[in-house]
This record gives sequence, structure tokens and C-alpha cells, in this order.
Amino acid sequence: MDGRLTLATATGLPFLALAFHVGTGLVALVAGFMAVALRKGGTWHRRSGRVFVYAMIATGIAATGISVYEGRPLNTGGALTVYLVFTAYTAVRPVPGAGRHMDIGLMLLAFLVAAVGYGGGVMALGRPGNQIDGVPAGMLFFLATIVLLAAIGDVRMIRAGGIQGARRLARHLWRMSFGLFIASGSFLIGQMKFIPEPIRVVPLIIAVAVSPLVVLLYWMWRVRLRQNLRGLMTARPVEARGTA
Repeated sequence: MDGRLTLATATGLPFLALAFHVGTGLVALVAGFMAVALRKGGTWHRRSGRVFVYAMIATGIAATGISVYEGRPLNTGGALTVYLVFTAYTAVRPVPGAGRHMDIGLMLLAFLVAAVGYGGGVMALGRPGNQIDGVPAGMLFFLATIVLLAAIGDVRMIRAGGIQGARRLARHLWRMSFGLFIASGSFLIGQMKFIPEPIRVVPLIIAVAVSPLVVLLYWMWRVRLRQNLRGLMTARPVEARGTA
């Protein structure tokens, strides 16, 4: 299929899928920025974070289905989104009964997404404008590198039998923050043309869209480098998982 789905042109099931994707994406944006602003580990932070995770997973699944319908099965943005927010969530709230098999499966998914991303970047370099479906090669290489680093982190976690303390919290924070950046970048920058002109203040929109990356860098500096957990309400450490 050559055309891209839009709310103005789609009908039937494709329209419902796209409307669902947009709706869950907006819910994720609101919940994600609430989680950023609220005290980490507090009741409302946990609630908004849970809504963010569920909404982002729904958004990612819908995005994958839409990409397949549009004839773009190699678009891995939806899979990347689901992987990041799910592994961020399970870093602090492990799935009961889940063991190494789930971790290994998610790790393999991350390596696959990274490989497809690098392949897409190489393909984009040979196309007009060095882009595929409007996405520049540089962005494809950037996202592929991020998910590759995440996959390497999975390898280290599996080999160690689990994570705890500052490393566990850092895993949660950076993956959540980058997941929020995917949402904010896709909606605020990727769909900027649909924002009404009177409120389309481009510098402000870009600043809000990239703010999750600033938050990510701050938490990595504080939690991962300085090991400073002061004022954070943290749950008990994640214990090493069994081999089952």
C-alpha cells in the first residue's frame, strides 16, 4: 500500500486503529509528563507511570499493526516502544513467575530491532534525501544505537542474574525517559503540522519534545554516576532471578 493512513482519509477498521493509536499516544504523553513531575516512588508517580506504560504498549502495538497495513513491515518503532517501556517497568516491578526465558526473549527482540534499524539506516543513505518514509538516516542510526545499548544492558543483567540498587533504578529511569521521548518526538515534532497555527510556537514545541532527553541525562548523572538516591522512594531491590 502506497498511501499513509490519516484520520481525514481513513475509514472503517483502519480509522479505528489510527484513532486508537492517537488516543493512547495522547494519554501516554499526559501520564508520562505527570510521572516526570511527581515525586519518584510516590503513590501518584506509580499510578501515572503505570498508565504511561499501559498506554505506550497499546500505542506501540497499534503502530506496528498500522505499519504492516501500510506496507511498511520493517518499521520497528512500535516494537522498540513496547520493549523499552516494558523492560523499564519490570526493572522495578518484575512479572510474577517470569524468569530468564522472558529476559532472553526481550534481549533477542532488542538485538533484532537494532539490526533492522541499522539496515534501514544504510538503505536510507542510498535514497533521495537520505531518508525512508520521512525519517532521516541519522535518526535511524541513533535509534538503532540506543536499542543496541539497551540489548547489551540486557546481556549484562542476565549474566549477573539480576540487578539491584542504583543500577536497577537507572535502568528504569533511562528506559522510561527515552520511551517518553519517543512519544513526545513522534507527536509534537512528527505531527507538528496538525497543531493549530495560533499555538504552533516551534521553539517551545521542540523544547517540550526533547525535554525527556534532558531528564534522562539528569537522572543518569545523579543515579548512575553519583549513586545519589537521596529523596527517592525506592522499593526493595530486584533479587537475582532463578534459571528456570
